[in-house]
Amino acid sequence: MTALPSMTSVSPSQRLESLDLLRGFALCGILLVNIMMMGGFWGQYHPDLPPTLANPDWSAWIIQHLFVQGSMRGLFTLLFGAGMLLITLRGEDGRGTIQAADVYFRRCMALLALGVFNATILLFPGDILYVYGLSGFLLFVFRTARPRTLIALSAALLLLLTVESTVVGAYQAMEARQGADLASQAETGAALSPADAEALKAYVRAQEAQSLSPETAVEETAVRTGSALGLLKWSVRTWLDYAASSYTITLVIESVAFMLLGMALFKLGVLGGARSLGFYLALAGGGYALGLAVNGGQAVMLWNSQFSSESWAAQTSYELGRCAMTLGHVGLLLSLWKMNMLGFVGRALRSLGRMALTNYLGQSAIAGLLFYGLGLWGRLDWWGLWGVAAAIWVVQMIFSALWLRAFNMGPLEWALRWFAYGRPSPLRRAKAA
Repeated sequence: MTALPSMTSVSPSQRLESLDLLRGFALCGILLVNIMMMGGFWGQYHPDLPPTLANPDWSAWIIQHLFVQGSMRGLFTLLFGAGMLLITLRGEDGRGTIQAADVYFRRCMALLALGVFNATILLFPGDILYVYGLSGFLLFVFRTARPRTLIALSAALLLLLTVESTVVGAYQAMEARQGADLASQAETGAALSPADAEALKAYVRAQEAQSLSPETAVEETAVRTGSALGLLKWSVRTWLDYAASSYTITLVIESVAFMLLGMALFKLGVLGGARSLGFYLALAGGGYALGLAVNGGQAVMLWNSQFSSESWAAQTSYELGRCAMTLGHVGLLLSLWKMNMLGFVGRALRSLGRMALTNYLGQSAIAGLLFYGLGLWGRLDWWGLWGVAAAIWVVQMIFSALWLRAFNMGPLEWALRWFAYGRPSPLRRAKAA
């Protein structure tokens, strides 16, 4: 592999502390969402219906929907866009040389491979690295764009996704209403045409998909508590269901939108902590006010309709809500950071963020050991799974802090940079004179 004489990886002293802090926080939040799929049924995005506070899982769902769902991945994606600039604008002319492009696209290819590794060897088909690798290929051309151009492109893509979800949601709601009418007719003994009979079957399938059927639960339980080979087949098949489908196009568009926004915020000094404390407080207040209003409205609509297809309007505001909450997280974390109020928690999050790739894949490895190796899969409720997530946070924070005392970067970060730059970076920390 040919070395790149004009490009070197970022040294520990060159790292932006604020980016590591935000990345560590996002990594913790992402696990709160992923742990539900790791330790519970795969397609069950909410507790058993009907929604009721008598079931403690539903209080956890409210917290997740308001503060975590979508926004933590949004924050992680913003930081990917910022990281892209750190690589591509470090060429000989400061605008991204061919050497920078070589490094950058190698990293994208490595992310694709690591995504496949996560879905197969680590048995987590909900991997996001594969989508990031695909999305990254589309970003390079925008590296020198002005912030307002990047923001405009991001807004246009998010608007496109909103329009798409509105059209699809409205169509599904119309089908649901028609299906309910056909079901009523069938109950009265009315004869249905072949087309109406097919529409009724589609409606019944859609209604059954809202809740996990007993047959599906038994089948998935058998697979995820069975042999290693069967579990591997399940993970690969589940991953391919979205990785090789049109849904991946939606995920890529969504990721590119947030990456472009992250590039703009980095260029404006927002993610680097260069703005005033007042700015970050306003960002936190405005982001949370809008985000909680939107997400709260969604929650009420979904709750009252029991997640019916006719509650499609709740999905049309998804991108707005998650974007606002993501910016609120940025404002809150960097406000606390500027006021020096994070203490040892901030240091722990920065250590976690400095080893984000190692810790992200490490979460899958630890979860696989706990849920499959030790047989904990399917035995914990939502709060129990969040307890496992918190324990993983603590373990990884301690591990990251101890590792970084002796080494400059995480093991997977080191391997990724070796592949990208064509030569190994110094791994062990130099001893002080």
